[in-house]
Amino acid sequence: MYSLAIMVLITILLFETNAQAKSDLLQVFADKTAKLDGKKLKYREVLTAPEDTAQPILVIYLHGGSGGGGDNKKQMKAPAVGKIYDYLNANNVKAYFLVPQCPSNASWNGDAPRQRQRGDRPSPGERRPHEQQKCEAYNKYVKALADYYVSEFGVDSTRIYVFGSSMGGQGVWCLLADTPNYFAAAMVASGGYRSNIIMPLTKTPIMCTRGSQESRGDQVKHLIEDINLYGGNAVFQTLEGLDHHEATSAAFTPERIEWVLSHRRAVTNNVIDSL
Repeated sequence: MYSLAIMVLITILLFETNAQAKSDLLQVFADKTAKLDGKKLKYREVLTAPEDTAQPILVIYLHGGSGGGGDNKKQMKAPAVGKIYDYLNANNVKAYFLVPQCPSNASWNGDAPRQRQRGDRPSPGERRPHEQQKCEAYNKYVKALADYYVSEFGVDSTRIYVFGSSMGGQGVWCLLADTPNYFAAAMVASGGYRSNIIMPLTKTPIMCTRGSQESRGDQVKHLIEDINLYGGNAVFQTLEGLDHHEATSAAFTPERIEWVLSHRRAVTNNVIDSL
């Protein structure tokens, strides 16, 4: 009985601590809305190490499905937000850190899984085809937001980074496939890639993690192997013993964040010398 009371107390304290952390982040990150290509995108913004005279870098985090909506708050619940923010502060990195919010009727990559109603389950032995509906893909507005910060706030265009977990990780894959040679590096935590197109992914260094208790881990591992086979720079790490929820939280360690931010996009010189 005494042990149970202690466990309940610990649970309450952890809940209050997490709630306080979220509240603190909402106070730190400014509430912003950008109109991009005729569409409004809500996001949170903070500038770390503002006193530094260095050119700022740009860091973007794409939330998972539970962070979608229109309040510009739910996406801040993701543990990755606090971990990335803490890393930038601890290492005195001058960065615009943006956390956009995808509307609940859209997704980062345009995939909208069929929503089942309560009790809507296949009968024993019944097989149903996978129904993959489509919705508006908001990753294009993320790219437009990054362009806006390059032109209006002078961020270093060779140091633009994107992180994502779960649905946000799927959005990262699509961004890398659609805009090769744009991001300096990226990180995908427990996010699948639903395409056979490989070559554009070889243009960006990628850190990828997945929990050992998650499904389709081998598919992601083979994807990383293919990226490297074709000349890319991708790292795959399995988080042992972790399910999807646990893996999306544990993935964002200082070491992995450091690996991503250590890269700079190469600027190609297209000038042809006349002899």
